[in-house]
Amino acid sequence: MDQKKKASGSTATATREKLAGLPFEKAADLKKAQDELRFQMWKRLENARLFNELSQKDEYQFIKEEFKHGLSCNYGDEADYLVKVFSEGLGVKIDINKDLVKNIPNSKAFVETLIRSMGDTFSKSYYQAKGILAPDTVSIDELVKELQKRTVQAQ
Repeated sequence: MDQKKKASGSTATATREKLAGLPFEKAADLKKAQDELRFQMWKRLENARLFNELSQKDEYQFIKEEFKHGLSCNYGDEADYLVKVFSEGLGVKIDINKDLVKNIPNSKAFVETLIRSMGDTFSKSYYQAKGILAPDTVSIDELVKELQKRTVQAQ
């Protein structure tokens, strides 16, 4: 009988230690919260898997085309892009037109800011569309303000 009390006491101690510093009073509450998070993550990953599966179908090729064309920025009257952020398949790519960059005054800071802003914007949208990142509720106005703020900080 003493063995059972010792085992029970050590289990209770281990549970108290596990809950120390966490916002849970009982192990059951912790488990419930973990299960809820696990379910939310499963939904996000399942959405990503289904997006990938459906985007392979011919009727949804326009989505792949959007990612392939990506975001591009022209400089002045030049027909070619200065910076392009896009995806062909997996991942995000950034292409810089080195011939145009060398003709821009203070090009290093300008192009770095442009790359960072375009890369962040495209990557976020890309991974949200694919279901890998959870969508946020930021409005387009807030996004534009953030991009403007970053541009000013980089100069």
